[in-house]
Amino acid sequence: MLFEYLLVAVVVVVAIGVLIAFDGSRDVFHPLIFTGPMLVFLYFWMPWQLYHSSGMDEFLDSEQLVHVQTLFVLGVLAFVVGCLSAGVRAGSLKANRGHMVEKSGRMAKRLLIGGILAGIVGAMCWVITIHNVGGFVEAYGTSYSGGWDTNGYIRDGSLLLLTGIVLLIAALSSGASKAYSWFFIVAFSLPWLSQAILMARRGPTFGYAIVMLMGWYFNRGKRPPILLMAVTGLGLGYLVLFLVTNRGAIYLGSDLDVNTSVSNVVDTADNGNEYIYGSGGVIAAEQIGHYFWLRRYIAEIIIRPIPSAVWPTKYEDFGVSEILQNAGTDPGISQVLGWQGAPGSAPGIIADLFIEVWWFAVFAMGLLGYGFGWAWRMAATHGGPWTSQYVIISSLAMYLIMQTMEAVIFRTLLLSIPCWITWLWAKKALTLPEYEADGCPFTLLGLSAHEVSHV
Repeated sequence: MLFEYLLVAVVVVVAIGVLIAFDGSRDVFHPLIFTGPMLVFLYFWMPWQLYHSSGMDEFLDSEQLVHVQTLFVLGVLAFVVGCLSAGVRAGSLKANRGHMVEKSGRMAKRLLIGGILAGIVGAMCWVITIHNVGGFVEAYGTSYSGGWDTNGYIRDGSLLLLTGIVLLIAALSSGASKAYSWFFIVAFSLPWLSQAILMARRGPTFGYAIVMLMGWYFNRGKRPPILLMAVTGLGLGYLVLFLVTNRGAIYLGSDLDVNTSVSNVVDTADNGNEYIYGSGGVIAAEQIGHYFWLRRYIAEIIIRPIPSAVWPTKYEDFGVSEILQNAGTDPGISQVLGWQGAPGSAPGIIADLFIEVWWFAVFAMGLLGYGFGWAWRMAATHGGPWTSQYVIISSLAMYLIMQTMEAVIFRTLLLSIPCWITWLWAKKALTLPEYEADGCPFTLLGLSAHEVSHV
């Protein structure tokens, strides 16, 4: 009974947080509006269904369930409080309209160029991975396959397709050519959607939807109607669950024998279920006393960018060899609980943080919530590069809530750094004389029109 009360507590905390956020901001893109339902799904609806079907009995006992759910409730509470503490009153959208994007032909051209270059690099990486496996049909002719390359930069490089789209939407809002902007948005969307839909991947599908929807409205200082947003959110949620449910049936050449019911995502109890696996990770880490104390996260920032061809044993030498298996989130489940987590399983954000920093995970959830809230406030009041950054971290929200910090850290850096560089370059155009900012391609090389005339 106590476990059920703790499950309901998650709904109460999130509901109160969402109401306060919307009442204060009147913004359907406030972070709690879209992260809240994911927290409820993972920490209420999924375990509620599993508990009442007795699906968790073979994995965890009642005392263990109460223990881990207490942690999850505190983590959700900390995230909500942190997000709200960043401030929910960013001023009226109409008043801040001038901050959303500056109508500047100079800046728009540079944003357009930056978006095209980022997208082209991403497309090239995607093409290389597809070529390596024999072509498009071979890449997507079996379930959950896709392209491949031994070089991690090439494998992850397709993420720059999203960066390109984010910048192109900003360029379009700033006054760039509609023809060029839309041509490249479509061109970069096709390879991204092919790997999202044909591989039935929920993260990339969610990310693309957020980039297109939030990027389009946010850059214009507008918001979709509440009813439209609610319907869109429910539709996107169903699509994500549909892809997960039918992952084995979606590929080129399949007979599309799909199941329209998505209940098995939450009804099926197995060692790969996010709630069960995450709970097992928490219990095991606590029993063994094994925590990483930020080493995995530091490795994602400092060690992962170093090519394995240069340093083959980089993770072992850094002391985080476990990161190569389920991102190090199985600290000995089989030893403590007698069952093994499934390969490729993810524990959810709170369990991942607990495995990293013990009960300080609650404080860390508060910091994450504050970070989301602060990024939203900066985007709503300052716009420009902050809008692009907020769109990027929002597009990765499903990776964060449902998987691990490791799934987010490197992706955030790869998406954000080119975006910030482009925005800094674009903003610089606003301070240049007219003859330098426009009509002279040599300015891309750092030469002014006056200097070129003397070359």
